[in-house]
Amino acid sequence: MSSASTKHMVLGLVVERPSYGYALSQQIVERLGFLELARTAVYRTLQRLEDEGLVEEAGQKRVTPSRRSAPRLLYRATPDGVEAFREWMTTPSERPVFRDEFQAKMALAGPSDLPDLLRSAEDQLAACVADLASLTRPSLAAASSSGTTWPDAAQMLVDDFRANWLEGTIDWLTSTIEVLSAHVAQEAARRP
Repeated sequence: MSSASTKHMVLGLVVERPSYGYALSQQIVERLGFLELARTAVYRTLQRLEDEGLVEEAGQKRVTPSRRSAPRLLYRATPDGVEAFREWMTTPSERPVFRDEFQAKMALAGPSDLPDLLRSAEDQLAACVADLASLTRPSLAAASSSGTTWPDAAQMLVDDFRANWLEGTIDWLTSTIEVLSAHVAQEAARRP
């Protein structure tokens, strides 16, 4: 990721409220799960933030001896961390780079690869349809309502974006499957 770095996301959660690494990894999944960030990245990121002077230890929580693990460290943002987060928030976001493995496979496929590519597109389409069916499409009017908190409104906007992205991907995959099917049939007809 470029501007949407794990560093700034973890820092933002610590700016919001001092927390332990485990709690932060849970928040990453709950609030930013759509990004599919690894939970383990939180601990590496906290170390990096601490090395850069953006977060600091704010205490320890002892764990039971039976767990045989190190004490849990509470982290809080430093004034430099708060400033770095605010600067990131006010910097315009870059247009995301679209890197899709399936598109790379299409660009590199030869005629003999087309049947496998078609099956892959069909599998990807089924997964996108299932993902879309699992989403609850929010009402953006509700997101604007005075009774809706900002965290709830933000989640509604994220869910709406994901639904729109899935719909666009489903449309593209449907068209791609039609083209691939035609080419698979043409290749089959050319074989003796």
